[in-house]
Amino acid sequence: MAEITKKDLMDWKEETKRHSSILYEKFHRDLKTMTEGLATSLELNEVKKDLKEIRKKGNATFEIVGEMKKDIEIIKSDISFIKQELKHKVDRDEFEALEKRVIFLENKFKRI
Repeated sequence: MAEITKKDLMDWKEETKRHSSILYEKFHRDLKTMTEGLATSLELNEVKKDLKEIRKKGNATFEIVGEMKKDIEIIKSDISFIKQELKHKVDRDEFEALEKRVIFLENKFKRI
């Protein structure tokens, strides 16, 4: 059996240190990659939650807009009706002119 020398042990120690250092660096890189992946996954979950909230709010907004459109159509219809009714009414200037004519005619009939 070959005898192990102090130099052999020192060489083996250095080799083991190098190997351990390489394994540590690889483990560290892998661990960093995993934590970054986990962080990204958690961020994606947050983004998904935010998107769900935005969709809910968007749907609610569309419902409100739909109701507002119906209300606007009713208002338009009411305004159109009011316009038609106003066309059949006398404006203030015409009323004052008619009033003067009536007063004139009443005064004329009083003399007769």
